[in-house]
Amino acid sequence: MKYVFVINSFTIGDRLDKLVKKIEKTSKKLKLDYVIEINNKNYSTEDILNKYKDGKNVIMAVGGDGMINRVLNGIVNTKNILGFIPYGTGNDLYKTALRSLDELTKCDIVKINDRYFINVACFGIDAEVANNNNYMNSKYIPKNLKYIFSLIDTFFKYKNRDMKLIINDKTIDNKFATIAVCNASFYGNGFMIGPNSSVTDGLIDVYYAKDLTKWNILKLILKLKRGKHESSKDITKIKTEKLTIESLSSINCNIDGELLCDNKFNIEVIKNGITLYFNKELIKEILK
Repeated sequence: MKYVFVINSFTIGDRLDKLVKKIEKTSKKLKLDYVIEINNKNYSTEDILNKYKDGKNVIMAVGGDGMINRVLNGIVNTKNILGFIPYGTGNDLYKTALRSLDELTKCDIVKINDRYFINVACFGIDAEVANNNNYMNSKYIPKNLKYIFSLIDTFFKYKNRDMKLIINDKTIDNKFATIAVCNASFYGNGFMIGPNSSVTDGLIDVYYAKDLTKWNILKLILKLKRGKHESSKDITKIKTEKLTIESLSSINCNIDGELLCDNKFNIEVIKNGITLYFNKELIKEILK
């Protein structure tokens, strides 16, 4: 089986040459049949994935959670296996994998309209934080601090959003501070939004908080960081296989670092939707 390393050159920048050498050295050491593909403005990630759509390969997404998401969407419904090297800002799938995944695991994925994700979809203040480009795409803020800076800035500007949540034959029409749809455990560079979520249980965990004051939003954020929010009176948790989120106007949704905008989102879990390859030795050698 061939290992196809798909590198996101846009976010890796001047670290690219060093990274390529590490991948080459490690692949030779582990005796892998490998090829390295690097995206650019004339050769997109989608172009790369299209080359391998009819084969059975391990497609290694090299970058952050957004890169993993793009590779996932490019290989769904093929025979390819999804692998990854966590080389981004948040690397939240990596944190989930360390907690619970074997080297090869059949994982659930979640379909949201015509896209797929493996980690978390968020709406409300969470989505606004993740899509605050002034901070999340800044070249001057250390990557481990980008989410915190964005969170502080967004917190003071955010207003609760009118949304309709339709879940398990129940409709909740209200203002919401946040709605998080969790297949895995982490988002936002280590916020443990789904402390008990599993990518293998065939269900998604939905957390929502209705109209909250700024003070209560702040208290909730502090609990989220520690994964202690399930005990909060402001949070409701529901396990389900599908749900719908609607709004009269377009709303932002963030899935694994990627932005979606729409006024209606149909969401459902796809059981065993992808096989995930998680090789701790390979990752350790490349990152050291």
